Amino acid sequence: MRQELTALEDLPVGMTAQVRGRKFEKWLTKLLSHDHLDPRTSFRPKGEEVDGSFLHWGRYFLLEAKWWEQTVPASAIYQFKGKVDGKLVGTLGVFISMSGYSVDAVDALRVGKDLNVVLFDKSDMEYAVDVGFVGVLNFKLREAAERGDVFVPYKAAVAPPRSTPKPSLTIVVEGQRDALIIRCIAFLLCERGETVRELNVLVAAGLMGLAPVAAAAARVNPGPIVVIADAFAGISIPNVEQLEGYDHEILIVDPWIEKWLGLDSIDLPAARQLQVAQQVRDIDVDVLAATDEEFRRLVELMTC
Repeated sequence: MRQELTALEDLPVGMTAQVRGRKFEKWLTKLLSHDHLDPRTSFRPKGEEVDGSFLHWGRYFLLEAKWWEQTVPASAIYQFKGKVDGKLVGTLGVFISMSGYSVDAVDALRVGKDLNVVLFDKSDMEYAVDVGFVGVLNFKLREAAERGDVFVPYKAAVAPPRSTPKPSLTIVVEGQRDALIIRCIAFLLCERGETVRELNVLVAAGLMGLAPVAAAAARVNPGPIVVIADAFAGISIPNVEQLEGYDHEILIVDPWIEKWLGLDSIDLPAARQLQVAQQVRDIDVDVLAATDEEFRRLVELMTC
């Protein structure tokens, strides 16, 4: 199953995104069948299309699976939520995006009145291969029921292995690009000869999810937690009380983490993965640490 999923990551020559999407749906049906969830493939009720459904704990779930080149926007999630809302009371929805979610998309769903959709991303599906789809789903349902958050990555529930005496460091950020920047900074520090702690970088997919995701990680990982937010959060983050009693630190970067790369608001939409990696390599760590307190503290926390 993992080999089949990996084979779909980079579009083979001649395979369109649409064809990959159909192959992914077949792969997903196979995964659900392995957990005896009685999956049903795409069907068309009045005037709409649903990617599939499955049965778990005596409850029916509608399923939407996307593998786009870009992150999924709020409109796609709300369109699916509308389908769930129009079905039998108690029906829940599972939305899977292998390309991640836009930051505003998940936060918009988090603040909704009725929470009946939980979100999976690529890392969740990779874990589902190892522990089973039901294992990941049960974790997400419990987080949604107990804490009201529709997107907590399963990775937050897994304590990373420790090969060094110093506990691993969990870093929670708002978006995928933030996570990329953190990983590139860690690589840059290694190139400088620094000893970097084991890192567990989690994407909360929005400001509202920072504290819930960090708290979920803290419950299984006794190591320190660092939460990084843009200055738009003000002096704190929503629901920060969930972190009380845990070893945590919050870094508010003014105005946003991309400033460490010399990028401004005009550059942000155009920044791609290779560009971000190159910008990080150009950072003068000593100069930036001397002039930016948040960056200095992050480097201090990341290195042994």
